[in-house]
Amino acid sequence: MMYRAALPTLLLLGTSTAQPAGAQPLSTDEVQRVETVLAETGAEDAPGVAVGIVRGGEVVLERYVGLADLSHSIPLGPETRVNIASNAKQFVALMVLDLAERGEVDLDADFRTYLPDAMPGIGEAITVKNLLTHTSGIRDVYDLWALTGITWYNNRLRNREAMELLNRQTALNFAPGDEYLYSNSNYILLAEMIAEVTDERFDEYAREFFARLGMESTGWKRTNGSIVPDLARAYGNWNGWREDPAIANLFGDGFLYTTLPDRLEWERQLQGSPSPLARALIGRSQQRPDETLPGDYGFGLEIGEYRGLPEVSHVGSTGGYNAHLRRFPDQNLAVVVMGNTTEIGVVALGRALSDALLEDVYPSASAYPTEPETLLARPANSDVTGRFVTASGSIIRIVEREGELFRELDGRDPARLVHERGNLFEYETVPGLKIAFDRTEAGERRFRIYYPGQPVSSGLPLPPPPEDPGEKRAIEGRYINAETDTEIVIAFKDGDAFAMTKNGREREAAMISPNLLAWNNYRFRFQRSEDGAVEALLVDNNRIRSVRFDPVDAR
Repeated sequence: MMYRAALPTLLLLGTSTAQPAGAQPLSTDEVQRVETVLAETGAEDAPGVAVGIVRGGEVVLERYVGLADLSHSIPLGPETRVNIASNAKQFVALMVLDLAERGEVDLDADFRTYLPDAMPGIGEAITVKNLLTHTSGIRDVYDLWALTGITWYNNRLRNREAMELLNRQTALNFAPGDEYLYSNSNYILLAEMIAEVTDERFDEYAREFFARLGMESTGWKRTNGSIVPDLARAYGNWNGWREDPAIANLFGDGFLYTTLPDRLEWERQLQGSPSPLARALIGRSQQRPDETLPGDYGFGLEIGEYRGLPEVSHVGSTGGYNAHLRRFPDQNLAVVVMGNTTEIGVVALGRALSDALLEDVYPSASAYPTEPETLLARPANSDVTGRFVTASGSIIRIVEREGELFRELDGRDPARLVHERGNLFEYETVPGLKIAFDRTEAGERRFRIYYPGQPVSSGLPLPPPPEDPGEKRAIEGRYINAETDTEIVIAFKDGDAFAMTKNGREREAAMISPNLLAWNNYRFRFQRSEDGAVEALLVDNNRIRSVRFDPVDAR
């Protein structure tokens, strides 16, 4: 296992070298805890991660593990540039805030005040704040591409193609300001808005902006074929290492290439080191633009808590590139992780590193309950099995196998539910993750999920599909969505199985409730008239909701 030596000026062992006021070098105990975490991370002959910690305005750890390029055995180092994916959003938001502070953008104005040709089919006002906070209701362009059958990372997609698709939309996921739902489209639109307001190419304006911040090695690629110096290649492991095939190049939502030293320089400025930006602007960038809007999203950042401490964070993932940022404002601490492989969990690594430094600081009491206040009698297995839907729309199945209960969820391995006591069970696969079965005040079956540091979530049962095959055949037919030129054909097979053919490719969907089919993350909902005829097929998938398909020859 290889660890690149940190720069000589960095304090890793709590030496007596003179430090600026407020600097807090790692103590011997902290170094040992951090080294224990890093000892389990990566290998010298595999893709890896760059890890940095800033505390008290100074870099106290800078570490590189693994290779940037497997073909030439080039190690990750201070010069290596990595795509930090959605960690880029904070910098796009910072540019918008900077323009707002200079009076060039009004955050409460409809964003089309500055981008007048955008999304002409949407009549509702969508403010710049709505874009910043993912409360716009605009559908995620990547999920729209998936609906059309386009695999985004295999195509040379740019903002131009994104705008063409977004400009065809005539409906939203929800009314602007009513809900929170993360959508990459918001930050693509913000990048386009910045270019329009500044009358510069976005990548050029961004390059100048980063230069102001002393981040000379940070920027977007001008075009798909642009050379990124010292680029870390991205990898996944599928029976051997394979390079990530992504060739898309969009601006705003991600695709920002940067080095660890550049990232740490910005963290230093956030913690009080000299900056070209006003302290008031920097402080505001770490808060929410509008507390009245739903969700916990700020200027390209998630604003919340972790184990009882205020935290500012974000996760980014684009193919093999992964990045994780954690800031603890009250402790003047930031942890930055950025890697070039899917095999290293940057979120788990970021948590482990912050835990190593804050274990003695976390409040002893959990901010959220970890089990029910009152335990009930153990229910019979037959009373808790079935399909349930959570508030986020996830379909969870509770099944019985040889007398034991299991949780099933599409895309996840089944998890055995180990009985703890009363109506409380613990996931065998995740210590501390518990599920309790009870009933609502109205007597409806329910489960509630508990996990330390997270709010309680719940699931309610879905009514079973109809038994009459005639009712199932009634939804057969061909459906068209004009916003994406997508065709879906539904055909009944047998039992609860249906053939779902999207743009010529057939998949097997399952009826999980009356008027509801499911395939992977897709949900197909059938809207009926008063006489029972199918009026529309409404499609949900991840970050797109109620995409309307009109029947062409439905029965």
